[in-house]
Amino acid sequence: MKTRFSLLIIILFISSTSLFSQFRFSYGGKLGGASTNLTGVGLKDFIPAPKVKFVGGLITNFAYGSRFALQIEALYSGKGSAFKYYADNSIYVGKASIEEKLGYFAVPVILQFKMGDKDNYFHFDGGIVYNTLVHDKYNGTIIITDDKGNEIEQEMTIEEDPAKTDLSWAIGIGLVANGLNFDFRYEIGTDAVFQQKEGNPQINNRSFQVTVGYTLVY
Repeated sequence: MKTRFSLLIIILFISSTSLFSQFRFSYGGKLGGASTNLTGVGLKDFIPAPKVKFVGGLITNFAYGSRFALQIEALYSGKGSAFKYYADNSIYVGKASIEEKLGYFAVPVILQFKMGDKDNYFHFDGGIVYNTLVHDKYNGTIIITDDKGNEIEQEMTIEEDPAKTDLSWAIGIGLVANGLNFDFRYEIGTDAVFQQKEGNPQINNRSFQVTVGYTLVY
């Protein structure tokens, strides 16, 4: 009985050692920029103007074998957009400039499929990003010029505050070369940034991110 029990312990030890030897844990950080916009505004004559925002934070990567990995990140992610609106008739010329600046604490959970060896490989990514709003700033100005050349400037306001959370889908590609990380990622939010009113389109976050990072293998 003792011999069988000892044999079982040895088999389990060898099996677990073989299993865990397939795992690699790496950690590090990354930073970069994102071209961000708000989709679904759907207002006639509004011209969107994507903004460049900062993205950066910490990353952890749990790789299994040479093909699959799970990457979890903790990032600051800037989002938002600017818009311009022009109106022209015989009485007045109007111009409105709007900018919504949003900053999120983002937690991406990304599955990776890798092609290459354990230290140098391309990867294809897909996953979700949980965003929590940490700050927002809104600027809105209307400048109206009447037919006599008088210019009037007014402030625009938004009645409601942006939503506190946003769940996004993420897809991307990347390259890892001896610890250096290069990532290209597209994100689109599934939650409305502002409460949708009847007859109005839903407004969502959208961003294309380019980041550079470095990871160390534990």
